Amino acid sequence: MTAIGHGMRQRIAAGRTATVVVLLMLACLSGWGSAAAQSTLPSPSLAPPPLDVVTTTSVFADIVQNVGGSHVHAVSIIPPGVGPEDYEPRPQDAQLLAGAELIVSNGVGLDDFLQKLLASGTGGATPQVVLGDGIPPLIIDGQPNPHFWLDPSLVAGYYVPAIQRSLSSIDPTDAADYATNAAAYADQLTQLDADLAAVVATIPPESRKLVTFHDAYPYLAQHFGFQLVGVILANVGQEPSAADLGRLVETVRSANVKAVFSEAQFNPQLAQTLADEAGVTHVVTTLYNDALGPAPADTYLGMMRYDMDSIAAALR
Repeated sequence: MTAIGHGMRQRIAAGRTATVVVLLMLACLSGWGSAAAQSTLPSPSLAPPPLDVVTTTSVFADIVQNVGGSHVHAVSIIPPGVGPEDYEPRPQDAQLLAGAELIVSNGVGLDDFLQKLLASGTGGATPQVVLGDGIPPLIIDGQPNPHFWLDPSLVAGYYVPAIQRSLSSIDPTDAADYATNAAAYADQLTQLDADLAAVVATIPPESRKLVTFHDAYPYLAQHFGFQLVGVILANVGQEPSAADLGRLVETVRSANVKAVFSEAQFNPQLAQTLADEAGVTHVVTTLYNDALGPAPADTYLGMMRYDMDSIAAALR
């Protein structure tokens, strides 16, 4: 639904209430007083359909759903297992945006494809929330890094409040429920943060070094005390030159790195090549960060636990 569709949703709900009132008046005039007769009347508490929220990634859809609860139906433009940096919009994406009552993105260059869709006129008048707005970014190689959500404290401190405010603005009737859901989810994020820190503590400090496929991990590294040694792809979609790969091999070898990490949506061959040439025996190519994956990585909380367990197992 568009913003106009949301108004229609409210009018439908109001119409239902008016119908109930009319039926109750007719019941009184007709002498419908028995409990049996009253039990056949429509319920005055019929709920309107949930808000249609469209997010750019499956990670954000899961976070929105936790805050919105039963009042929200959140769907992602990008399918699970697909990253946003080089995503090319499809015709059905415009149709999805046309029915949205709220659009949720990250910003800071992560999901710029959304601007192409909005520029075409699809969903341009729909309320939007950009989750990265207001978060001080880390500057990596001269560019702000957008992967805030790999630090759970930023999700709790910025993403969740922004989602709660937006949903409450669109649907003030259910604002109390959004506040309750947001507080409960923030508690889960606090527990997640503590659990992940406990897993990191099992890794010897000298082994807490990350070599990753792309630059998704600065916030995770800063928050949990990892050293970022290097990334294979400086730009997603552009393979490193032989010279770049050679320099990275030397960096990895001299840092005595124990493992190379990549994500499931990328071809594992480059990570394996780097590991082979640098003499690294552990290669993990099944992490998730830009998108959710199969269970147990099919929720944000599950994804973070799965990734940290995988990282720790390779670095111990």
